[in-house]
Amino acid sequence: MQYAAPRDDCPICLDERQYVGWDGQQWTTLAELAGAGHRGRIAEEGPGVIGIGAEPATAIGQRALLVTTPGGNVLWDMITYLDDELIRQVRELGGVSAIAISHPHFYGSMIEFAHAFGAPVYIHAKEGPRVGRPARPGGGVLGG
Repeated sequence: MQYAAPRDDCPICLDERQYVGWDGQQWTTLAELAGAGHRGRIAEEGPGVIGIGAEPATAIGQRALLVTTPGGNVLWDMITYLDDELIRQVRELGGVSAIAISHPHFYGSMIEFAHAFGAPVYIHAKEGPRVGRPARPGGGVLGG
């Protein structure tokens, strides 16, 4: 989840369905992750499907899927890490026309991805209150 500053009342972390590690909530920034040696990773997972992740893994080790199509690429779900090299690699694959996120585990860096690719983010309308940081102009979050 992404907030302007650490907080004790993260609605995702407090949800009974959510996994929180034994050490409790952990807070970081993209700059701290980059400084610690994290890098984006891209790997083909099947015809027209590219896996996007981070090495070493961040958060719960999730990966996103870039579904490539002639009409534009869709990023399904999200990772919590993004850097200039990963942006460059995704742009070489045709960029991102839209981002669809299945559930709050993947909200972490959605605004950075939206801005980097000029793509709207689609989440279920009922999840709107869980969005921790509203979008700025130039990319954003849409319920739907």
